[in-house]
Amino acid sequence: MMGQRASLMRADGVRVDIDGRTIVDGVRLSVAAGEMAGLIGPNGAGKTTLLRVLAGVQPAAHGDVRVGDAPLLALRARERARRLAYVPQDTTLDFDFTAHDVVLMGRHPHVGRFEPLRPADYEVARTMLAEAGATRLAGQLVTTLSGGERQLVHLAKALAHEPDVLLLDEPVAALDLRHQLQVLGLLRRQATRGLAVVAVLHDLEHAARFCDRLFLLDGGRLVAAGTPREVLTEKTLADVYGVRAVVDDDVATGALRVTALDVMSGPQADARPDRA
Repeated sequence: MMGQRASLMRADGVRVDIDGRTIVDGVRLSVAAGEMAGLIGPNGAGKTTLLRVLAGVQPAAHGDVRVGDAPLLALRARERARRLAYVPQDTTLDFDFTAHDVVLMGRHPHVGRFEPLRPADYEVARTMLAEAGATRLAGQLVTTLSGGERQLVHLAKALAHEPDVLLLDEPVAALDLRHQLQVLGLLRRQATRGLAVVAVLHDLEHAARFCDRLFLLDGGRLVAAGTPREVLTEKTLADVYGVRAVVDDDVATGALRVTALDVMSGPQADARPDRA
């Protein structure tokens, strides 16, 4: 695991109220350069809402978010786009852009308002399409792509920003097994290269294998934070997810393996609508 590094993103006491309900309640966290962090928790925990606050697209009723030493909301749009990239769950576009055109949009923060894109920008776009495993999609219209294919294109666009912080909401939810591993491996490599990566993940084994640290939300509150081994305990899974599970080591990957055995009785067993 990583040693001490500078914090690239920090949230302090973030609270979000929507329609009179508190969706995120007093969350404090920080993510360092070179770190891949996972936001995990049951449906309705507030993961997506918190990520939207970190991305600057969801206002908070209270609290502060910083990118490096700068308050996020004090950054001009162009500077924010250079330092932070966000990939939401819904990547639908209603315009007939090619995948290559969409990825090139990630380069606009790096050129002047009326300046043309440079050859180097086109090279970055090609490189990031290849990194995301989406080169074959370059000439296709995004309106013709599947949800999983669009996800790869938008990941390439986010990487084309060359940001300090990369935020992703369930980046592998629409992908097949091969592309799940490819994307998670890519995010892991981006963290190794110095980015701060924050991803909402539902698959706990993915979270354990690819993340340096996990932030576990429940009912809008941060209830556990630390390494996967510190957070993914059998007691925590019972308390938060309402399942009886066995947590042990996967001899093939060296990461934790989480095997859910059955649902426990009690309120945690009840399905809760997602608070987003």
